[in-house]
Amino acid sequence: MKKVLSFIVSAVMAITSVSLTAFITTADTYLNFNSKWGFGGSVFSALDIDQSTAGLGYYIFVQNYDEYKTLESKGLKGYNKSFFNQNILLVNWLISYNGDRGGYENPTISKGADGTLKFNYKYNKSYISMPIDAYDKNLIELKKSDISGVDFSKITVNVTIDYSNATSNSETNTTPDESFTLNMVNVLNYANKLIAGDSFNLNYNIGKSKNFYFVIKNYKDYTACGFTGKKAEFFKDNILLVNCIYGNKYTCHSFVNKGIVKNFDNTLVMSYNSVWKFPKTKTARHITDIIELKKSEVKNVDFSKLTVFKRNKFDYSTWTSGMVLPSDADADSYKKLKMTYVDVSSVIKGNIKTIKKTQVKKLKVKPIKEKQLKVSWKNIKGVKYEVKYSLKKGMKNAKVKKNIKKNKVTLKKLKSGKKYYIKVRAYQKIGNKTYTGKWSKVVKKKTK
Repeated sequence: MKKVLSFIVSAVMAITSVSLTAFITTADTYLNFNSKWGFGGSVFSALDIDQSTAGLGYYIFVQNYDEYKTLESKGLKGYNKSFFNQNILLVNWLISYNGDRGGYENPTISKGADGTLKFNYKYNKSYISMPIDAYDKNLIELKKSDISGVDFSKITVNVTIDYSNATSNSETNTTPDESFTLNMVNVLNYANKLIAGDSFNLNYNIGKSKNFYFVIKNYKDYTACGFTGKKAEFFKDNILLVNCIYGNKYTCHSFVNKGIVKNFDNTLVMSYNSVWKFPKTKTARHITDIIELKKSEVKNVDFSKLTVFKRNKFDYSTWTSGMVLPSDADADSYKKLKMTYVDVSSVIKGNIKTIKKTQVKKLKVKPIKEKQLKVSWKNIKGVKYEVKYSLKKGMKNAKVKKNIKKNKVTLKKLKSGKKYYIKVRAYQKIGNKTYTGKWSKVVKKKTK
């Protein structure tokens, strides 16, 4: 995958159509190409990549079938593996000027002697008003043999605006559009595993945030989070991005990761589709998305700035009269989620520090049946306990009872009529290592 780049686009306005050959030097070689245009929801939506973040214009360079498959899940269809043996795809998004709908014509494409590509578009200005900025999308097919030696870091795009077919009320003396930047967006290859429900727990609502995420960069943190399945070897070339998303008070029927891209400013943008079924549930649902990313592809990524979108759809098949429905604003909406970044390494270190400082308190020992002592103490959340007991005050030849999950235990098969010394401490396994808290005060009690 090419690294994220910036490209200069010159916009030139004319009252009538301007010859495109003005942009092309005698040293240029014209390339043969095929293109497929799309607008709005056709081809696949620019909204899936976040057009507001991407700027006035941007494009994706699809070099191979694996990259194409990532886009295919987002709606890009019609290409097979054999196509990429000899071809590549350039997908250009170009904004409609000032929200006025006209339309782009296919560009001429040339390769300069210096190895750069030149795209020359013509935009037909019609002045049909558009309520919001819209994008035209052009899928450009290029032969690999034609672009051998091309420097994709220096693509130039020129747009000539044509008023010749504009409506009578068009403003022919409008000031020409200023130059703007066309940016390349890098589509990342990734694998992911979605976990539905509250099955994942790392101090789950960290920072009291509904939606949060963190990055796992090593095997130690991976096991400390409680995950299994990956080996230490995996983290030599990969990292994990873990998204924890609050599903609201509905039973989540499905939750699909629609793709991830690295934007031109080295930030990541993601989108999800979720389908909620009725009726509502009393328990809030969380979705945990564990995403695998190559270190080589996210080398310069700023992980503190992740943008996540979620499109909500509702399944009314189980709806019955009287059920409370979500507002219209929630239905089929594409919302930007507020995600809180968590430094998982710091959280793990904090957990280790906390357990080391923990001390069992309010230890009580009560003789019950003959040769038995009932031991209880104040509960500590999320830990296990071990009880140590001996006939000697200094705990010589002491016995230890471990893996106690509740805050009480009965010691059996003791000696009758003897005084025992007893203490308890908490412990917790974080990753592959067990950390222990401080021992409680020693309590002595005589058996029956």
